[in-house]
Amino acid sequence: MNLLRGTTLSIVASIVLLAVPVTPRAQVTSGEQNAHFADPPSRVDATSLQKKATEAQARIHANKDDRDQLMIAVKTNEVPLAREVLLRNGFTAEDLENAKITLRTGGGKGGENEIEISAACCDPKEITIQRSLDYFTK
Repeated sequence: MNLLRGTTLSIVASIVLLAVPVTPRAQVTSGEQNAHFADPPSRVDATSLQKKATEAQARIHANKDDRDQLMIAVKTNEVPLAREVLLRNGFTAEDLENAKITLRTGGGKGGENEIEISAACCDPKEITIQRSLDYFTK
């Protein structure tokens, strides 16, 4: 009886092993990588995008017209207007292609308006523009 069970078990195990499909990895022969096995976006891309965000933020702070337009865009949640301001201040159309642009406004009354731009890469690229109102209580 034990011999029958052992034989049955080994037959079932063999069938299961044969039924599992084996997919070979893509082989690169011409120096090109298969898109399915390509490396994920590098840290360099994320650093580059954040650097552009920091540079754009500095340019926007220095240009009253762009700063005012961006504050209006954030206040009224107008992503196309924010996109235009970003394009004028160092971002490229490729940077903004398929990017999720989030506009946030801070709370409070009084204080100084500040614009902060941050970027995260990739899949999807995210650019966040935060308008903050510092409110100090005594």
